[in-house]
Amino acid sequence: MKVPHDDTVTVMSLRLRRTLFFGTTLLLAALGVYIFVDLLIRVYGSLSGPSLFLILVFALLFLLLSFGFTMVISGFFAARQPKFNLTHGLTTKDLQADLDLTAIVFPIYNEEVAEVFERVRKTYFSLKKTGRLDRFEFFILSDSTSSDTWLEEEDTWARLCRELDAFGKIFYRHRALNTNSKAGNIADFCRGWGGRYSYMVVMDADSFMEGETVVKLAALMQKHPNIGIIQTTPLLIGAESLFGRIQQFSNQAYSSMFTAGLNFCQGAEGNYWGHNAIIRVLPFTEYCGLPDLPGKAPFGGKILSHDFVEAALMRKAGWEVWLAWDLGGSFEEGPESLIAYAQRDRRWLQGNIQHGWLLFAKGLHPMSKLHLTTGILGYLASPLWLGFLFLSSLVVYHQRRSGLSLIPANGSLNNLFPDLTVTGQAWILLGLTALMLFSPKILLFLRALTDSRLRQSFGGIVKISGGILMEFIFSTLLAPILMLLHTKFLVSMFSGLSVRWGTQPRGATSTPWSVVLRAHLGHTILGILWTLWALYLGLGVFLWSLPVLLGLLVSIPLSKFTSSPDVGRLLRRANLLACPHEKSVSRSGHLSQEESPYESTQFHPYHGFSRAVVDPYLNAIHVALLDQPSETSSTLPREVSEILINEGPGSLGEKDLKAILQDGDILLKLHRRIWSAELLTVAPWWRRVITHYRR
Repeated sequence: MKVPHDDTVTVMSLRLRRTLFFGTTLLLAALGVYIFVDLLIRVYGSLSGPSLFLILVFALLFLLLSFGFTMVISGFFAARQPKFNLTHGLTTKDLQADLDLTAIVFPIYNEEVAEVFERVRKTYFSLKKTGRLDRFEFFILSDSTSSDTWLEEEDTWARLCRELDAFGKIFYRHRALNTNSKAGNIADFCRGWGGRYSYMVVMDADSFMEGETVVKLAALMQKHPNIGIIQTTPLLIGAESLFGRIQQFSNQAYSSMFTAGLNFCQGAEGNYWGHNAIIRVLPFTEYCGLPDLPGKAPFGGKILSHDFVEAALMRKAGWEVWLAWDLGGSFEEGPESLIAYAQRDRRWLQGNIQHGWLLFAKGLHPMSKLHLTTGILGYLASPLWLGFLFLSSLVVYHQRRSGLSLIPANGSLNNLFPDLTVTGQAWILLGLTALMLFSPKILLFLRALTDSRLRQSFGGIVKISGGILMEFIFSTLLAPILMLLHTKFLVSMFSGLSVRWGTQPRGATSTPWSVVLRAHLGHTILGILWTLWALYLGLGVFLWSLPVLLGLLVSIPLSKFTSSPDVGRLLRRANLLACPHEKSVSRSGHLSQEESPYESTQFHPYHGFSRAVVDPYLNAIHVALLDQPSETSSTLPREVSEILINEGPGSLGEKDLKAILQDGDILLKLHRRIWSAELLTVAPWWRRVITHYRR
């Protein structure tokens, strides 16, 4: 049973914090809207139809901007107050206490096998150094659909267990049917093995956590039996391209302000981001099953972004959800190009828009609904911004066509700035907007001036200033491109086009020109047309629109140049865009193919399948790891096996090969048949495989 929370002081403090937080957000938003409306009235004397729509869109955008600014300011000051944090009061005695058994699960789907298992190995070693390894067990939960990837995973798992003497500590499971993607993978684990564990630490294929962090998470769960989920703040690591390094710098430089501010206002009504978090298994299994949404995809059907919903359901059941933003030792890798970043956003966008159904669900905590709402608005902001720019140009065009002057008229509002010109008031609104947008950069620079440890961790004041400037230029150019991409994704979603949650592109490779041109040619053409339109409306409109126009005009070279790993490595050697964890984590958490002892065994197509048939050890491992024989495999015609022997695997389709791999009896018979037959009686394919194996 859950232990109810009875800390009245904490509850009252949280209410006060939320009053300050949301009150400040609303006041700032109201101030911005007031200035904007008053400005329109001063210029035009009255509000027309387009102006009213313009005000509505501006109000929504400025509300989002105010929310983010309040979060940054709250985080800047709250970061200095450890009493707001869940980790406050965690003692050495807590860390040394007897911990319940915890599973560390790695859900994977057609990933680079060597890199995934290297992360498992490093996590294992890091936990071993803490002396608490006996309280943790590892699970690689595979949903891989590629036969060769599946078999390479099994082979690598066996070699890893032999190396670490970890049979019985590191487990591997492959699902034949990957129903409901990652959410279904985790749910399957909870139903099949969850009863053995009090907690599970959910990882991602590209994430890593230090052993001390994992132990602290388990100790916090043990210390607070009312908590259902504790989410850490993963920092980006391992970036090689220019795009990746800029994202990595931004993440490590600014994320603590955002997450500390988020924790300041949410308290025990936190969120879950799908990985690098610890979960109490029993209530998660009991309460966090995902419902199917009404209708069909893309708006209905299976929920793509499951994590927000699982956190909401956990809180609905009475369990607390916390963000341990200050814990440290939690890392992940991010996209290395603008195209890969956009592909990930396409999946996230559809998943977040689906959450609109849940805003009307009964029993969800208001903070949970706020998390869902901000996730939706985070993507709706792009078409709203595009709409604002379009409506603004219409208002200016209407003024140009009507011949009205810009001589200030007497407004109907009680003007805050009676002695200012219209231009002066416009600059005040622009300055307020810029201050709120760039507040993380300003606060980071101020902190660097007074905090020598922070300053040195980023390479000194010159390097951190250069990083802030580079990130500012890049984010300014990137914003209008993402605006158009997100708008396009929303249009395609409303057109009924759905997206599957596939494998995320990983690693740094320069994006081919053909891909870049296909992705951004439309942005460039629109940028040219928009530039001509702005010049027609006047030089002032053109200069006002220039930050947006520049991003669109340079979208093709920007996407190509920033995807280059050569440029990123050059900056790394120059210690530009340096990050605090870049050197330390590269030794313990960032994985490269050169570091890994688990190189691919591929020497030809179907390498995994052929080894599963020929290699006695892999054959035995694969058969032992299979579930009960599948119903489909027992219906395989005998002729299929004969075709395989006489003609090789290239004569069969992927469906037949998978069916064979799922039938242990057939695999054992094939293994004996291949090794007992005269080489001249089997297909040339098998003769080459056996010769290669004997070498």
